Amino acid sequence: MPPFEAALMQRTWDAIAPRYRAYALALPGSARFSCQAELCDAHCCRAFSVNLGESEVARMERESGLRPVMFLECEDGAPIVLPLAQPYLLAQGDNRCRLLGDDLSCRQYHGRPNACRLYPHFVVFIDAAANRPVTADLDGIARSFADPPAGPYVPLLLRHVECPGFTGPPMDTAEWETLLRDTYQLQYQSA
Repeated sequence: MPPFEAALMQRTWDAIAPRYRAYALALPGSARFSCQAELCDAHCCRAFSVNLGESEVARMERESGLRPVMFLECEDGAPIVLPLAQPYLLAQGDNRCRLLGDDLSCRQYHGRPNACRLYPHFVVFIDAAANRPVTADLDGIARSFADPPAGPYVPLLLRHVECPGFTGPPMDTAEWETLLRDTYQLQYQSA
């Protein structure tokens, strides 16, 4: 795990935070996430459309035992395919994800899509000189996350502020580094 300077991350976040009002910076010492279904209105499972790629559909089918027509948006009995890199949409019904149980837990938690695995965290890379997020320079992003960091960008681990699950004890540095690494890998290196 590359060494990351918390002070640099905080300064970078302070410069861009007004554009990311729905998020907060997560650093060592931030509260751990623990799903609090009883406190949650499942906002994320109602408000967001979740795109899936081929590998996610295959994983969900394999791990859930469900056929794709049971968890994807369909038309005329076949999954809708959009002209996107992740061409499928997780099915919605009654204004919520079709996989959301009555107890507000995911009925297919182990096979859930990457977007659901990421939530409520994600990593953004910021060009600190321009105070702008970077998405297209995948080589620079990878170099910025290498050990030692050799790229031009500052990685920031963000968390969604509306999620009520940030109630756990503070993360120590090792836990935070693991969360940052795992989130980065899922977000940037998943097939």
